[in-house]
Amino acid sequence: MAYHMTILRSAHGLQQPISLDEALAAARNLQGWRVTDEAELAFSDGRRSFSLWHDNGALWTRLDDPWVIEHMLEMARELDARVRGDAFETYVTADQTYAHPDDERLEQLARADSAQLLARHMAEQRRIRNAVIGFFVLLGAIAFLAGKWFERH
Repeated sequence: MAYHMTILRSAHGLQQPISLDEALAAARNLQGWRVTDEAELAFSDGRRSFSLWHDNGALWTRLDDPWVIEHMLEMARELDARVRGDAFETYVTADQTYAHPDDERLEQLARADSAQLLARHMAEQRRIRNAVIGFFVLLGAIAFLAGKWFERH
């Protein structure tokens, strides 16, 4: 499954933007990296490749293979930044992570958003379920009344 990976820089709970110029300069300094588009960097080792996109002061991709993480960590070191996954885990190596203190507030907000979304979803599911049950109760009542009507006639 694809996973959202981000290279970002933060301090004191706030993201410190990585400029596109910084990202391009870092790509030019590292072996295997090249600039492929205005806001896209690509890495290739001759067998495999992946791209990073610059957006809102960070670099991101949708891959999480260990070999990708290693090259993202190399890029992050060049930018004095870090690699973070979807679950707000910061990577030290491809298989070692920790919870960065700057992400604590973001993780709490994400959990609150998720709980709110789930509550809305459950309420919607209840409304749908009640409508379906109501429909069949109404259909049953109509069938019952129709049966009674036919009994009399």
